[in-house]
Amino acid sequence: MNKISIVILLCAAACLPSRAQQSMYGSAASTQYNDAMQLYEAGLYGAARTAFDDFVDQWDGREQNVLTTESKYYRGLSAKNLRNADAVELMKAFLTECSQSARRDDMLYHLGDYYLIGGDEARALSWFTKANPDRCSDEYREELIFKTGYCYFMRGKHNKALAMFDRLKGTPSRYDSAMQYYRAHVDYENGNLNVAIKSFLDLEKKPGFESVAPYYIAHIFYLQGRYPEAIRYAEPLSKSTSKRAVDMQRIVADSHFMLQEYDKAASQYERLIKLTRRPQRADYYHYGMSLYYTGRYAEAADNLSKVTAEKDQLAQNAYYHLADCYLRQGDKKRARVAFEAASKYDFDRAIREDAHFNKLKLAYELNFAPFDEIISQFVEFIDTYPNSDKIDQAYDYMAGAFLTTKNYKKALTTMEKIQHKNLKIYTAMQRIAFYRGLELYTNIKFNEAIEFFDYSLEYGNYDPRLKARAYYWKGESLYRTGQIEPAREHYNMFINAYQASECDEFTTAHYNLGYTYFNERKYDEAARWFIKYVSLNVTDKRLLADAYNRLGDCLYLRRNFGPAIENYDKALATSSAVGDYSMLQKGICLGFTQGNRAKINQLQELIKTYPNSSYCDNAYYETARAHVALEEIKEAIYNFKVVKERYPKGSLASKAMLQLGLLYYNNNEFDNSMAFYKRVVNEYPSTPEAAEALAGLRNVYMELGDFDGYMAYTSTLGSFAKVELHEQDSLLFTAAQRLYMKGDIDAARPAFERYLSTFADGRFALGANFYLGDCLYQQQEFDEAVRSFEFVASQPRSIYTEDALLRSGEILYRNERYPEALTVFQRLENEAEIKADKTEAIIGQMRCLWRLGDLQGCTDGADKVIDMPEATPEILREARYLKAKSLISLGRHADAMPELQALALNTKSAEGAEAKYLLAQGLYDIEDLAGSEKEIFDYIDQGTPHQYWLARSFVLLADIYHARGEDFQAQQYLETLRDSYDADDDIDSLIQQRIDTWRIGSTALPDDDEPLIALPDTIS
Repeated sequence: MNKISIVILLCAAACLPSRAQQSMYGSAASTQYNDAMQLYEAGLYGAARTAFDDFVDQWDGREQNVLTTESKYYRGLSAKNLRNADAVELMKAFLTECSQSARRDDMLYHLGDYYLIGGDEARALSWFTKANPDRCSDEYREELIFKTGYCYFMRGKHNKALAMFDRLKGTPSRYDSAMQYYRAHVDYENGNLNVAIKSFLDLEKKPGFESVAPYYIAHIFYLQGRYPEAIRYAEPLSKSTSKRAVDMQRIVADSHFMLQEYDKAASQYERLIKLTRRPQRADYYHYGMSLYYTGRYAEAADNLSKVTAEKDQLAQNAYYHLADCYLRQGDKKRARVAFEAASKYDFDRAIREDAHFNKLKLAYELNFAPFDEIISQFVEFIDTYPNSDKIDQAYDYMAGAFLTTKNYKKALTTMEKIQHKNLKIYTAMQRIAFYRGLELYTNIKFNEAIEFFDYSLEYGNYDPRLKARAYYWKGESLYRTGQIEPAREHYNMFINAYQASECDEFTTAHYNLGYTYFNERKYDEAARWFIKYVSLNVTDKRLLADAYNRLGDCLYLRRNFGPAIENYDKALATSSAVGDYSMLQKGICLGFTQGNRAKINQLQELIKTYPNSSYCDNAYYETARAHVALEEIKEAIYNFKVVKERYPKGSLASKAMLQLGLLYYNNNEFDNSMAFYKRVVNEYPSTPEAAEALAGLRNVYMELGDFDGYMAYTSTLGSFAKVELHEQDSLLFTAAQRLYMKGDIDAARPAFERYLSTFADGRFALGANFYLGDCLYQQQEFDEAVRSFEFVASQPRSIYTEDALLRSGEILYRNERYPEALTVFQRLENEAEIKADKTEAIIGQMRCLWRLGDLQGCTDGADKVIDMPEATPEILREARYLKAKSLISLGRHADAMPELQALALNTKSAEGAEAKYLLAQGLYDIEDLAGSEKEIFDYIDQGTPHQYWLARSFVLLADIYHARGEDFQAQQYLETLRDSYDADDDIDSLIQQRIDTWRIGSTALPDDDEPLIALPDTIS
């Protein structure tokens, strides 16, 4: 009988109530039990389970017996080995039903082992820890201790794991190598590398660990800085098919990098990136740096730019070296952007300081300060790094930045805050104040401009040339605001200033001085300055010709006809644009010097040469007068009739008819004389010409002896022709007019209102309505004023018509009554005799057409304005701007480009600032990204006070870089804009829209989420 049978029998004997019964039960049960055990020990767990089930079903409950307990135990183990669904249930049932069994701790082990086999270390551990190893059978004690330690290890409780392993220490165990491995791994993780390396070098020689230990050895050598040994172990592993091959390849590449073997490192990183499904940011960084150290800067920049999406020290280092890559390639623009990015991080303060300085240095060298941030950034640098070895350079650059800044307003504000100003700062303040004044002048803010020219003159002793120019432009600003005497004073101060003759404005100052006297009818003084002007080296032919004409006028008005003719000839020879006026005045002068025949010939030449000139009616009228002087009455009548018939809206039409009445009267053709006089009275009532015609009619009637006829005729004309009211009419109007001429508008207004209420259709009704309108206009009662002006304009042509039309159009446009304003301006263009009024009419039409959305009409109107030689620079800018905008709206972008290019030459103006942006946008729209980028950087170089359009250009620049796939550059320009631009408009939303759409900042390269060394499955 074997040992087990003896134990069973001894146990059975202790349980049976009587000897007879025991022998009978034991014999049958033992046989059945032994059969089941033989199946179990043979590994036939399915059959064994069935046999144990049968045993339990037959004998359980009849009498508690050790064999029944053992059968329940092995039934549970059979189910465990079979992974039956009820295995856990059977094992737990054993623990409940056989709680006093010596097999209890073994069963606790088996429950834990069941879960461990299934990979559930947590549940396994919960059962293992309920078992007492000392009560387990020898068969399972070692396994229980080891596997409990293993579960602790896998749960990260390394100290408890090692404590369990220690319980097996000193006793030979089949788990010795595994425990050595886990101990080595804990040492590895805890940084006890010297201990760990010894263990792994030993494990390398043991079966089962020869394949995993080299991975640890390679990494530990790498961590210890033993790079050649790390390479020796890792290199062959990197060429294996193991999933750790990539990790080993990284060790090889990193080790070569640390050994400064950059050529080898670069090739190894290149292989690593090709092998890796998800390269780490550090891989790209080290690859980029390897390329950087071997002088392959373009490739280095490409890889370093892939590291910058996160905001960490790696990104700061990458930005810093990326900037140097760009510098070494001569790309200062991109280098500046990269330095700017590096300067925003505080991980490495030395890098931050150097990057900050280099960013500012490059911005200075590139003249890149679109929002004048460079000045405040130099101040910030000095404040942030007071002990920097670059402080002196920073001060020098800042002073230079003040001298080259484009944002004069912001620069002045910054300079005001500097406590200790030196010579360079004061010189810069003079310059910046001057150019700020020019900006304001350009944008038609003349009073504000004067303030800044005064500001500049306070520091005038630092730069004499700027001081001189400040005098000139202050004079220009004063002249534009109607302050003639102060303007003249400043023009003279400019001319007499040191270095004034070296300034571009020197010649024009003489021309302007001439006009200040000419407009005040001081013709001798005006002539003196015009003579000085034309004697200079004048390059502007239009101004030179105009100066010759004005000099001719001065001489003509002083009856120096010969010299006057000489100057009119010079004007004509200089520019044909003013030739019609020159020929008219020359013809009039010839009448005094060479007789009326010469006068007639000259005027006929004018009509032939300039048939559409606005001076043709004057030429016909003066020709008629010359014929009168020559007693060529027929020819005179013909020319007077031409004036009336061809130019009925002109101011000379009424005068021509008046002369016709007089000629016919003198020729005793009383019926014709009466007809023309009556036409004047009927067509031009309430005008001085009508009053003269009425006097002529009286003479005609008297010649005919028809006094009753005269009285009957005048009785039909109302108060205008009532002789007894003439004196009262005249006195009342004259009194009101005197108040107006004295500038007493408040008193003049009720005086004119009284006149009109008394003489609504009086002799001076037109004048009274016009003057009343002007009083209301000056009192800014525009709605009332326009009614008076419209009344005057509705009457037949008079000396007030042009001014009334001009003011009507202006008020209607101001009140946004664009259709009515357009009609008025169209009429003014047709009827105006004064060139300036015709110019205003064309300008007014252009503006109305733009407001009404008539884009083609606006374009045509703008062309007319652009062709006018007398158009001022600001009007030319407006015309080009409206033309360009109209053409763009019409889809004719190519046609708009020349106008935009002309406007963009001066980005100090609002129109030029927007045009520069539109040029860049237009190039972007046709996918000329390089052209658009060039245009934007040129814009940045020029600068502008109208910074919204510069900000829009920055957004466009980001669009360009994004379109090229250079999101690093795109992001940096958006961030630069956000940091530098603080206006309350749509720029911030445009920036955010792009960041959200492009998802900038969310494209970081993912790091590998697997550990470098994964634990092999040593329990399976």
